[in-house]
Amino acid sequence: MKYTSKGPFEKGYNKMISAVENPEMMGMEFGVVKMAAGDVLHFDYAQEVVYDLLSGKVTFAWDGERETVERTDCFHEGAILLHVPQNTKVTISAELDTEIAVVRTENKRSFAARLMRPEDCLCANEERGAGQMNECSTRLVRTFFDRSNCPETNFFIGEVVHFPGKWSSYPPHQHVEPEMYYYKFLPENGYGLAEYGDDAYKVKNNDLTGMPCNVTHSQAAAPGYAEYYLWCIRLQDDKNIVTTTVKEYEWVTAPDAKYFPDI
Repeated sequence: MKYTSKGPFEKGYNKMISAVENPEMMGMEFGVVKMAAGDVLHFDYAQEVVYDLLSGKVTFAWDGERETVERTDCFHEGAILLHVPQNTKVTISAELDTEIAVVRTENKRSFAARLMRPEDCLCANEERGAGQMNECSTRLVRTFFDRSNCPETNFFIGEVVHFPGKWSSYPPHQHVEPEMYYYKFLPENGYGLAEYGDDAYKVKNNDLTGMPCNVTHSQAAAPGYAEYYLWCIRLQDDKNIVTTTVKEYEWVTAPDAKYFPDI
């Protein structure tokens, strides 16, 4: 399913998916916070929450902690995010125009809140796909965390920076758990194609796609346009994710795979 913002984001929290309106996402909720310099916002959700700084400069305050962080943009710089358990009061003070992606879901487990920089992430900036498929699927992957470095979480979450004219998440794959992709393009008037089973959506800046249970998905970006997406999977309670690729297309990843014009 494709979820498109009805217009430019307004200051404050801009809801895109919710547990009530989008039950197919298994309780996962998402919105984008827009702030101008001098704005102060307060949050206190009865949910596990990730505040992913996409761009700007803010001071996060939580549990007696206070840190100021800056990220010029999400294409060239690594991730900065605040990850908190349920009922954690968070204050965000903007020092520059700022955009923050907010992902949340129910989770009764307790864990230590933490501000994460690239060096704290499970994978800071991995070049994935290099040496395969004639470099048609080379991209940068940043994995924030999963249950290997945060056993109490209900999220498997990170970012992809997708090179112009290439594919990512290919061959198409699927899993029981729902997943969402939130998109940015550079330049902003770019677009990509999001595979959704046997269908595809044209996705643009600030669009979001949601893949419910066992819907196959992969991505392509238009030539000349870099594509960023924040990806988030809502894990099942006490179960590890099992990802299955479409076997019909797996042959392209073999080191000795040959395609046109070689065949």
